[in-house]
Amino acid sequence: MSFVKSTLLAAAATVAVASAAYAADPIMPAPVVPVAPIASTFDWNGFYAGASAGALNHVDDEDTFWTLGAQAGVNAQFDFFLVGAEVSLDGVFADDETYAYGAALVRGGVVLDRVLAYGAIGYGSDFDSDSTGSVGDHVLAGGGLEFAATDSVSIRGQYLYGWSQDDAVDTDIHKFTIGANFHF
Repeated sequence: MSFVKSTLLAAAATVAVASAAYAADPIMPAPVVPVAPIASTFDWNGFYAGASAGALNHVDDEDTFWTLGAQAGVNAQFDFFLVGAEVSLDGVFADDETYAYGAALVRGGVVLDRVLAYGAIGYGSDFDSDSTGSVGDHVLAGGGLEFAATDSVSIRGQYLYGWSQDDAVDTDIHKFTIGANFHF
């Protein structure tokens, strides 16, 4: 056999063996790449301040009064979790007088894209427990939803229940507010 025929025969045998080996291997699908969770498109970190309006309801005597107020706070976001602190001051417009109600809260929640769902706990006081329409001091607990409407403004709704801590004025409260915050 000539050198050329031997080389061609060896090449053909190599291709045949390689083809058979390749055909015996199953075709492997492409590896599955896990889908990354949707990251928040709003930066909840940092300071914020805003205004709110709502209602404060005395549980025991079933009186409900309108409120107007302001709040300021700070948030720290860790992936999808958020912790923060907030102080607020509301003017309560009672039937016979107007008084101030202040609160200090800590918040913790979950961020889903541009929505924050949170729980809150803290302390509230009306600063004037001797007046006739006041509600005294409270341990507050509740929560809310906050939606990032723009890159720096969020809209929220919040509910807090207050357990009375004052023997002189013994009334629990429901406090509902709707507000807007500007994030710095």
